[in-house]
Amino acid sequence: MVSYEKMKKIAKFIIRKSLDVKEKDVTLISCGPKSLQFAELLAFEAAQIGAQPTITYGSDKLSLQIYKTIKPKFLKNWPKLADILSKTVDVKIIIDETNPFLARQIPQKKVEIRRKTVKPIKDREERRERKKELKTVLIGFPTEEIARAIKIPFEKLNRIFWAAMDINYEKLYEYNKKIIERLKNASEIRIVGEKTDLKFSVKGRKFINACGLVTQKGEIGYLNLPDGEVFCAPVENSVNGEIYFDLPCMWHYGKKVEGVWFRFKNGKLIDYKIENGRKNFEDVFKNASGDKDKIGEFAIGTNPKAQPTGGMIIVDEKVRGTIHLALGHNKHFGGKNDSTIHWDFFKNMEKGRIYVDGNLLMKNGRIR
Repeated sequence: MVSYEKMKKIAKFIIRKSLDVKEKDVTLISCGPKSLQFAELLAFEAAQIGAQPTITYGSDKLSLQIYKTIKPKFLKNWPKLADILSKTVDVKIIIDETNPFLARQIPQKKVEIRRKTVKPIKDREERRERKKELKTVLIGFPTEEIARAIKIPFEKLNRIFWAAMDINYEKLYEYNKKIIERLKNASEIRIVGEKTDLKFSVKGRKFINACGLVTQKGEIGYLNLPDGEVFCAPVENSVNGEIYFDLPCMWHYGKKVEGVWFRFKNGKLIDYKIENGRKNFEDVFKNASGDKDKIGEFAIGTNPKAQPTGGMIIVDEKVRGTIHLALGHNKHFGGKNDSTIHWDFFKNMEKGRIYVDGNLLMKNGRIR
């Protein structure tokens, strides 16, 4: 396990630098059974600068019990407290410690009922994030259950995660900035590699510097930690071709897939093959709604210390030498897709290339 002192140092950085929490900021921290100590460290740092922290608790064990037994009609009831909080909270910190073995049992049909019910609240929060009225961060958290689900030793996962968290985010900002300069005023992106030849337009779409610092990220008031990517919302109807994702991916409900191949025509997913986990994919995909079959994101990983974990999304999407694309929602960062899901899929670019308007940007995982 990471040392208490290192966790304390990172908590201090998140509150004071990453999120730039201010005096009197109403700060809501959500955690689970494994991350309570980290949540308390975050709350302590927030209190020290005069903010107003509150910790809320949840677990996949409780969620599974509820979703398995609750009557669907209750899931349509308007969540009054969440409604109030979405209007009044200044800083929202979500610590994600998913237990895949429990989460994957949660019935997606019921989850989708709830997602539709709370979507107006989520939309409001996204509008407030774009106006910088709300600062939000999703923080990963390594657990023994995640390690077992992705089949790596917990000690290794723990080491990879905290190393990716403990980086120089100012240097990351500058590194990302150089890539964005290369992408400025770009029209077309082409990705070439194994079973991959995909083209799409990014004309008029802004690339975002995901650098772990909300004040330097630009116009969007949310972060993922560990951070490290340059991303944008492609023009939705412009995506054509095929792409193969060779790295494993595990979505938020413990739904792991491997060897994913997609084909797109005029922006829509028209065919797919999945070597392992097809049922997991379809359980989420078929129960989702909205623009679930359109590309929502294109991103280049830039974190210098992140390493592939084989399924912990929040780390895997930041690995240098990889790219990822997401299906679904992207209205919160400049796109037009409106969906109840946003699912990332990862590709190692060691034997791939990225072209920007015909000019080589990346070859064999390295920016040229």
